[in-house]
Amino acid sequence: MNFEKVGTFGLIVIGLLVVYRLGRWFRSGPISPDPWDSEVSTALGREDCVPLCHHCLTPHDVQRNFCPNCGAPVGTYTNLLPFVYLFSIGHTLRVGTGETFKRSPVTTIGFFLLGLIQYSVFAPFYWFKFWKNAHAARESSPSPSAPSDISGNNAN
Repeated sequence: MNFEKVGTFGLIVIGLLVVYRLGRWFRSGPISPDPWDSEVSTALGREDCVPLCHHCLTPHDVQRNFCPNCGAPVGTYTNLLPFVYLFSIGHTLRVGTGETFKRSPVTTIGFFLLGLIQYSVFAPFYWFKFWKNAHAARESSPSPSAPSDISGNNAN
């Protein structure tokens, strides 16, 4: 009998058992309550409810694919439409090169990989612009030692 095959089979069985137990553990946990109260839920379900852009909070028509103010993809199926999807990817790449976003290792790696996947030939140019934007935002951010109020004035 081949010990490698038996060992591989044993590891597969143990892995499946771990996945099964983990799934049961997640299902047995408490169900989190709906974050909205009944008033908000009914307001969101009304016909006259106006959708807002997630990027700039400008009201837009339900049938629109992109925000009329900032150009962010706001349509329900925008990312699923073959041609319109390209404009949605373009907006995401523009955010990385020209706007502020939450900088973390995950988003930085994500922007680099998205640039590589979408535009492999032009990826170095995109990375240069992205890196330049990341450093410009870091240099222009206020120092954390000086607390400020909402208006941006120093509290001292």
